[in-house]
Amino acid sequence: MIKVFGYELKRLLTSWLFIAMLAVNTIFAWYILTTEIIEGIAYTAPFSVWSNCAYIGKTLPLSIITILLLQAGYYGKQQKRVDILIGASPLTHVQRLLLNTAALGVCFLIICLIESILGAVFYAAFFGYYGFDVFILPALLEIIPCFVFSVGIGHLAGRIHQGLVYALLPIVFIAGFLGAAGAFDLFGGGYFSAYPLTLPVNSDGEPEFVINSAWLLARFIYLIAGASILIVNSAFRPKIKRA
Repeated sequence: MIKVFGYELKRLLTSWLFIAMLAVNTIFAWYILTTEIIEGIAYTAPFSVWSNCAYIGKTLPLSIITILLLQAGYYGKQQKRVDILIGASPLTHVQRLLLNTAALGVCFLIICLIESILGAVFYAAFFGYYGFDVFILPALLEIIPCFVFSVGIGHLAGRIHQGLVYALLPIVFIAGFLGAAGAFDLFGGGYFSAYPLTLPVNSDGEPEFVINSAWLLARFIYLIAGASILIVNSAFRPKIKRA
C-alpha cells in the first residue's frame, strides 16, 4: 500500500499540470501579498493575524482549483484503464480512495507550505516581522475544512461524471473571489477582510484577533460534511468494465 501511495504521489508531483499550477499559485500569492496584503486588511497591519488569514483565504480558491484539476484525472478514460489493473490488486476500493485523497492532500499541503513560506519571507523582508507562530492555528482552521469539503465534493462529482469535476471550477472561482463574506465563507478571504471592521479597536489602533462562534461552527460543518461525503463515496464501489 505504501509503494502504491509513493507511486501515485510521484505521478502527481511530477505531472506537468501540478508543476504549472504550482507556479501559477506562487505567482498569484506574491501578487496578493504585494498588492493587497502590503496595505493591510481592514485597516490592520499587513503582518497582523487578520491580514495573514485574509491572505490565506484569497489564495485558497486557486489552490482548490488546482486540486480539483488533479482530481479530475482520477475519473478520466486513461485512469479507468488503469483501474482495470488495479482492480486485480489486493487494494480495496476504500484503500484506493484513501490513497488518492492522501496524495491530493500532500499536493495541497505543498502548495500551502510554499505560499506560507512566501508570506514569511514577505513579512520578514518588508516589515522585519518574525512572529509567525500566531498564524499557525488560524491557518489550519482555514485550510483543513476547506480541503476536506472540496475533495469530498470532487470525488462525489467525479463518481457521477468527470465533467462535473470541471463544472466545479467556475463555482469555486465565484465562491472564492466574488462570494459573500459571511461566516460560511468556505475560503475565509471575504470573512477575514470584513469581520475586523465590525469590531472595536484596541490601544494599538486595530481590533484584537478573535474568531466568532458562527465561523467556527461553519468550519466544523464543512469538515463533517466533507468527511461524510468521503465515507459515502467509500461505501459504493465503482463498477469497472473489463476489456
